[in-house]
Amino acid sequence: MNPIQPFKPIDPDLGRISEVQDQLSLRQPQLGGSAEAKGPGFFDMLQKTMEDVNADQVKADHSIKDLIAGRNKNIHETMLDIQKADLSLKTMMQVRNKILEAYKEIMRMQV
Repeated sequence: MNPIQPFKPIDPDLGRISEVQDQLSLRQPQLGGSAEAKGPGFFDMLQKTMEDVNADQVKADHSIKDLIAGRNKNIHETMLDIQKADLSLKTMMQVRNKILEAYKEIMRMQV
């Protein structure tokens, strides 16, 4: 008969608190087996969204200038561009507010 083997953790340092350069850190397990992120990250998504909002603002600005200069007679399209830019900016501001609220909540957490 085989005797029962004691449980051996895969990583003996997992969960230990260590001091590295005057900072305390707790080793966390890597989920998914790989440290590399798959696909675009949150920062990339946020940056692309801000670029899209900026493009909408620039397009609205050009539409207004074209309407004033007389190069474009269609006020309907100009108003649609302005409203789209306004809505995208307001949405981005709400996302920013939610991110700041989440950051403040994390900062209030006690470790």
